[in-house]
Amino acid sequence: MKKILLIGLILLSGHNCIAQYHLDTLIYAGDSNIFTDIVFLGDGFTEGEMDSFVAYAKDHTNQFFDKVPWKHYQNMFNVFYIKTPSNESGAGEKPDAPIDNIFGTCFGTSGVDRLCWPTKWSKVYEVLNETKPEYDMVVILVNKDKYGGGGSSKFICYSATSSIETLRHEAGHAIGNLADEYWYNGRERPNQTQDIENLKWSKWVGEENIGTFRYSDDPNEEGYSWYRPHQNCLMRYLNREYCAVCREALIESIHNTSKNIISYSPNSDQEQEINDSPVTFSLNLLKPNPNTLRIIWTMDGSRFADNVDHITLQPSMFEKGSHTLSVSVEDTTLYVRTENHTSLHASVVKWDINIGTSSGLEIITDASADFTIENLPFDDELTIRSSRQLQLPVKAELTDMSGRKVASGTFDTSNYCRLNTSQLPAGVYLLQIIQNNYPIYTYKLLKR
Repeated sequence: MKKILLIGLILLSGHNCIAQYHLDTLIYAGDSNIFTDIVFLGDGFTEGEMDSFVAYAKDHTNQFFDKVPWKHYQNMFNVFYIKTPSNESGAGEKPDAPIDNIFGTCFGTSGVDRLCWPTKWSKVYEVLNETKPEYDMVVILVNKDKYGGGGSSKFICYSATSSIETLRHEAGHAIGNLADEYWYNGRERPNQTQDIENLKWSKWVGEENIGTFRYSDDPNEEGYSWYRPHQNCLMRYLNREYCAVCREALIESIHNTSKNIISYSPNSDQEQEINDSPVTFSLNLLKPNPNTLRIIWTMDGSRFADNVDHITLQPSMFEKGSHTLSVSVEDTTLYVRTENHTSLHASVVKWDINIGTSSGLEIITDASADFTIENLPFDDELTIRSSRQLQLPVKAELTDMSGRKVASGTFDTSNYCRLNTSQLPAGVYLLQIIQNNYPIYTYKLLKR
């Protein structure tokens, strides 16, 4: 859920009115209620240094998405920047020696020299509330030529001259709620635990070098009772990959702030009538790259089509009366193994529909022979019978809706043709009856 801050008392901290803060867009994919929003702010950049801040924001955005999992889910992100000029360039060297920058960012937070962090949080919230109240991660770029940064609970702060790996590491804290895998402090996180009896990353143990590793080998040190999943992860060292456990946590967090279905049609708020003409149901999807979405269409709970973003229902495809059409969309990436992934992150749309006929097929073209197709909708076998004596050879060909032939057979002297369809997924197919290389009948059929 997006974080929307409502601050009644605005502290201006000696700066001009809010109208000076300018919002612009680096990447716009769509509605903030569907996509994940990153917002860049600058601290210690004066009005005359705004071009430098924008250049840093653009460069760091371009580089950020070059590493897994961000590169697979880049199209799920919007990226914005807000120009926030300071009266003084740079950042304080320590919290008790601030300078006149807009957010009061200083190094030396909590006694750690390289930890730079804002001190004027009321100002941070003021700018966001008035300019971009919907956000999932806020990145404060600090105009200081000194390595350092920090990240926690949707916020990142680091020196703009630092490596892009600093942003990726701190994003692990801000979006994934990940712990450092070098010792800083102990707290239950997706990648840090004391409970190895009920190990939260047990499904990864033994793969991709995942195990249980103590933070310290010294029983007298606090880190001795805490465990990390990997010895060489980006959450421990820069210029590494995220380990499998951290990668999974980040993907799950992206799914918390993005949706798989951008839009759909027709409207699901009203019953859809399918009488004299077909109705198409379609999805506009937010797909990872490579696409790992699984799409399952069901009618009254029975699965009948997979991995297509639209279907067309004919009046003849189901029994007459009221039905419930449902489609679920789930990311099936092999990078995620959490047990509750489907229940938390599958997107579902349901339509109430009313169908007017029940024959189970639609005749598209016909010519000189009468054929009967038995037991529609068909299941493991498709049986076609002619009521007249055929001039053999006559064959039947079944294709899927993309035109790919999936089954074929010839009629016997008893005027029957049987096709084995047990391996075919549920869905809609085209059947052609072919005589002398010419299709004399074409049907649209439904497989359960």
